[in-house]
Amino acid sequence: MKKIILLIVLFSFSVPTLITAQSKTSQKELFANTYHNSKDAVKSQHYQFVADVIHNSQEREVLNGENNQFKVYKLQVVGQLHDFSKHKVVHVIKDDQSKIDTSFNDEAQLISIDILATDYDIKIEIKPNGKAFLTLNGHDGSKLSYTGRINKL
Repeated sequence: MKKIILLIVLFSFSVPTLITAQSKTSQKELFANTYHNSKDAVKSQHYQFVADVIHNSQEREVLNGENNQFKVYKLQVVGQLHDFSKHKVVHVIKDDQSKIDTSFNDEAQLISIDILATDYDIKIEIKPNGKAFLTLNGHDGSKLSYTGRINKL
């Protein structure tokens, strides 16, 4: 009789654990819709990067997204990204024949975009949650990092 009671008690504790373990969704499942929306935007070749933050290892600054964006139309890249406010520099990106390489890692839900423009090399990594991390390498040796998002046009 004691064994039966003990088994019932143990079973009553294990059932909720089994039920919650089955109902938990993985990170991949949670971000699947966001990843596919980002993938569709990039595949359309009509999208924009909107910068929310500029940062480096020493500092970070919130940006106005309306003034810090560039658009991609097939091979054409047009827009501007501001440097840190203390530098008072605006990086104008304009190229009608840029070289764009895009790769999709569906297993890891990562999107990589490499843009070779006239004055800049631009690398964008889009994470499963939709955050986009851009590195702007100027041909003059400058390097800036931005965090933002990709929007389909």
